[in-house]
Amino acid sequence: MGIVAKGGQQTTRQQAGGQMENPRPEYASGIVYHETITADGTSVSHHQVFERGQLQSWVQDSTPAPWALVRHGDPFDAFSPELAGPEQVAAVQVRIAQDMFALPPLDDVSSDRWGELPEIPDATARLKFELTGSPVGPLALEVQYRNGARAICEVVDDWTELTADAPAYGAPEMHVVMTWRNYLRMRAGQVTALEGIEEGGLVDARWTLLLLLHGLLQEPAYVDIYRGLPQIPAELGWWGEVAPWIPLRDSFHD
Repeated sequence: MGIVAKGGQQTTRQQAGGQMENPRPEYASGIVYHETITADGTSVSHHQVFERGQLQSWVQDSTPAPWALVRHGDPFDAFSPELAGPEQVAAVQVRIAQDMFALPPLDDVSSDRWGELPEIPDATARLKFELTGSPVGPLALEVQYRNGARAICEVVDDWTELTADAPAYGAPEMHVVMTWRNYLRMRAGQVTALEGIEEGGLVDARWTLLLLLHGLLQEPAYVDIYRGLPQIPAELGWWGEVAPWIPLRDSFHD
């Protein structure tokens, strides 16, 4: 199974009479707040109102909201449906009150607590982990477990052949696709890993490997690390799923 994003975003888009059809998920209702830093350093605050995935209004704000997705560029830059690499992810942040946070999964990747995981002999595997519907587009992660430890976890542009010095070299491989929304829900404890995959996900792996991965994710230390990561506003969980269908515009209007 290749990278979903490079196959035309099969999991999120369908061709219908030559037009892209918005799946309009029922849960995509609410207000999404944005802050855009323009080239001259000006911060533009604006928000979008959605009802079941359909944009209802898009308004500029005179004051910052309690939280926001913070990006650089123009407020009306189109959403990119292409696979996002490390640079694109690092360029976006989430502001909650006065605190700035890295866009997940970078906060997961950079956590200094992964050394707390217990040693589990022979729990060695490579996970090609793909997240769809993030605020910057589809993401690919290279995750390698070695005897229970998460030896490598990084956002990549693509997956390459492992060299002999890689922690999971020669180990079984699995490819798991999960929505960014369910990834956030999983690490917050709202769904299990298996539940997160069942809703809008894909799996290419033997069931024994899935049991191994599920066991690792259920380790108390793993769970505790995940629960300690920042809680991202639920509205951002689904915004990337509907963003490709937001109408283009070049200015705010009443």
